[in-house]
Amino acid sequence: MRSTSRILDVVLVVCAVLMTGLAAARFVSSPARPSDGARRFPGWHEDLAFSRRIGKTDAPYTVVVWTDYQCPACRQFESVIQQARGQLGDSVAVVYRYNPLKFHPLAFPAAVAAECARTQGRFAEMHTTLFTTSLVGDSLPMSSLMRSTQLSDTAAFKRCLDDPASAERAAVQADMSRVPTLKIRGTPGVQIGDRITTGGMPLEELLARLRAQRG
Repeated sequence: MRSTSRILDVVLVVCAVLMTGLAAARFVSSPARPSDGARRFPGWHEDLAFSRRIGKTDAPYTVVVWTDYQCPACRQFESVIQQARGQLGDSVAVVYRYNPLKFHPLAFPAAVAAECARTQGRFAEMHTTLFTTSLVGDSLPMSSLMRSTQLSDTAAFKRCLDDPASAERAAVQADMSRVPTLKIRGTPGVQIGDRITTGGMPLEELLARLRAQRG
């Protein structure tokens, strides 16, 4: 019995050593996850000057948001943006770029809807409506969107949405083609000055980064 017990003890010790070695090897062989902090990138002046904006063109503070209208994190960050605008007023402008994720089925048509509304001078209204509307199912709530946005030409809006070769659809696709060059890993992507980060941030951090941009 004692011999058997000693054998079992030896086996347990050997197993423990082997498991520890495997765990250590796995830890060493797994590369560290890249930081998701702000990264510098080229061509940022072009993004700050982009025409799809809410706010004055000469505002001292500008933030560029790469957004997805079906993204919960984007909706949450939009509330932070509104708080910042409430504090800074006309001193801050927000430039919006489209980054509809593939696993959000209504994100792409929603971005096209925002762009089609922009041709009628109603981008801000459609943008706000899309973020305050529950986007579920397999189609956009067209009647509700048009009514809330008060579009002047609903027929033209519908044609714009249905046209697979429209300039508005091409504008959304152009934004999507730029996303990989910026290495945006998700939504929302936030550009302030020459730095970009993935994911939202609390109000205090947003205000601090905006003020640092001006300085």
